[in-house]
Amino acid sequence: MSLRWGWSLLTMVMVAAVAVAMMVSIVDIEKKAWKASEQEQAELLITLLSDELKMPMLAGSKNEVATLVSMFIHEVPGATVFLHWASGESETFGDGFIPEQINGLEKLDAKPQALRGLDKWYAMGVKYNTAQMGSVALYVPGKSWDVYDAEIKLRVAVVAAVIALLAALLVYMRSGRIVNYLRMLARASKRVGAGDFSVHVPVQTQNEFGKAFNHFNQMVSSLEHREKIHDMYGEYQRPQAVADEFDRNAQRSEKSREVTVLSIDMVGFNHYLSRVGQEDALSTLNRSFALFQFIVHQFGGHIDSVSGDAMIAVFNHPFELKNHENQGVKAGIAILEASRRLEISRPEGGTVVFRVGLAIGEVIIGHLGVGRRKSLTILGEPISLASQMAKVGDGTAVAAPYGTMLSLGHGFKQKELGMRTLANGSEARCITILPGEAYVEQEVEEAVNNAFMRIEPGNFYDDDDEGWT
Repeated sequence: MSLRWGWSLLTMVMVAAVAVAMMVSIVDIEKKAWKASEQEQAELLITLLSDELKMPMLAGSKNEVATLVSMFIHEVPGATVFLHWASGESETFGDGFIPEQINGLEKLDAKPQALRGLDKWYAMGVKYNTAQMGSVALYVPGKSWDVYDAEIKLRVAVVAAVIALLAALLVYMRSGRIVNYLRMLARASKRVGAGDFSVHVPVQTQNEFGKAFNHFNQMVSSLEHREKIHDMYGEYQRPQAVADEFDRNAQRSEKSREVTVLSIDMVGFNHYLSRVGQEDALSTLNRSFALFQFIVHQFGGHIDSVSGDAMIAVFNHPFELKNHENQGVKAGIAILEASRRLEISRPEGGTVVFRVGLAIGEVIIGHLGVGRRKSLTILGEPISLASQMAKVGDGTAVAAPYGTMLSLGHGFKQKELGMRTLANGSEARCITILPGEAYVEQEVEEAVNNAFMRIEPGNFYDDDDEGWT
């Protein structure tokens, strides 16, 4: 359920809950007032009837008494009157049922009272001065409370439903602006996460959202400034990683470490260079290497060196990286996928293809170079082996020496290439490594998408608004 619909539904539920509480309270108050009004009206009626009967009962005129009571019942439809004379005689007027308790009423005070245990029955004595002439009991049916109760509940329910719908509509309309703010911030965050620091969120309000957008823009500006410095001075290595490691290791002796090395090179580069020229060839390499560098960084590695049409990526150096073998293979698969998506045409037909070779082994880590050109790098057999594995591959899968799968574990599958003659003249049993589980394919897909969004945001950004409407 979307955020806006969730808020609207919550509003309706809250209004409904308040309406139920109000309904219970209103019904209780109305019921008490109803009963009090009925009792007051009945007491008034029996008092008037008693006053009318005083003189006829004093004179002993039963006919006149009967006439007065009949007229009373005519004016109060449904009423029942039980008249008890002081002589012990009793009369009943009306069609109602006379309870047994009524027959025993004698010598009552000349004050109306409700009879306990008998709903809507009232009685009082008929006196003239101090003379007790009898007593009268009256049943007043009144209106049905159930009908009135149902009417109250219906009206409250209708009003509550209207208020709930209006409140939900108002919340839905007002929440649209909040959802738009959140959507705007989510899109901007997605682009920043992909490395696009040109994002700017317009500040259109001075409330909390405006303050948050302003802080977000300041953060992005700071990140953009750092990125420009890194792009200017960092060459092809992860700038901060190299700088930090250089400072920490400036006085240390060289050391060795097991790493995963990827070698990436372009198939038929010299022929491509001769056909398109230096500027176009350089543009193709820079565009491709920028994508590949970003992919390598996402999987925890860095670019150690670039020479001509070849690039060397290293994992587990200069910082330790858990499962660097797996991360290296994922990066290699992602690079091949990015190469296919580039679809850079070759003059003779087809598209530009890159090959990826992988090797795992121990290398020497040290600072190579002189003066300010001194940099932290690696030396060792895995670099040469990865380069030779790349030449064995065909650009569709990561090529590696046989036995590499023992270091990878789950998530991948291999394809046998058999014995191949390497560039140095030796022979080696080779394999290609492919994704073997869905989660590996998903990680690769996400990394490639992020790389394209970072390098070419205008063509690859997608505004996935699902769940925000």
